[in-house]
Amino acid sequence: MIENYILMHKGGQEEYTDNVFVDYASALTMAILYCPPESKLPVNDEASVAALVHGSSKMRFIDLSESVYPILTELKNYMLIRVDDKKIMLERHGKVYAYIVKNGELMSLPNGQYSLENEDRIICCTCEFTKSLSDTAILSDALTCESAEEWMDNLVCRISDKNRLSEGNLTAVTMIVRSGEDIKLYGS
Repeated sequence: MIENYILMHKGGQEEYTDNVFVDYASALTMAILYCPPESKLPVNDEASVAALVHGSSKMRFIDLSESVYPILTELKNYMLIRVDDKKIMLERHGKVYAYIVKNGELMSLPNGQYSLENEDRIICCTCEFTKSLSDTAILSDALTCESAEEWMDNLVCRISDKNRLSEGNLTAVTMIVRSGEDIKLYGS
């Protein structure tokens, strides 16, 4: 199981122009789009990407990528992700980034497929989200949090302390691998 938390905040902009499309099936599939106001994606293209992602559970990742590419080729800033409790596949373009916290270290994830283990932590985000965060802050919060939501809350507090959330759109997804008997329930 992949515990996840999605943040979509307009920051200091008049409107939220980024987007996140998600399909919750046997694997979690997402498209994260970074769309500065001057390069906002047309509504019909957003709908096409949403439909592809939402119907992607039976598609191979490469087929999803090839289907989305012609729609998003002008955007230049997006990421496709498919993750389950054993592996992550990602394809990123432009100013959208992925990091993994594994064995107490923060590493950037380039395009490709990577194995996952229980309690690995992943963050996928736009450049606007990470602009005010250090690698040390991301790592520290990942190692001390108990949930994907808590990790995101801590990161957003750090951003708010620096710029009061007054800059661009903030778009990010935090994920924690929860496999087998180690699944934890929070709240109650």
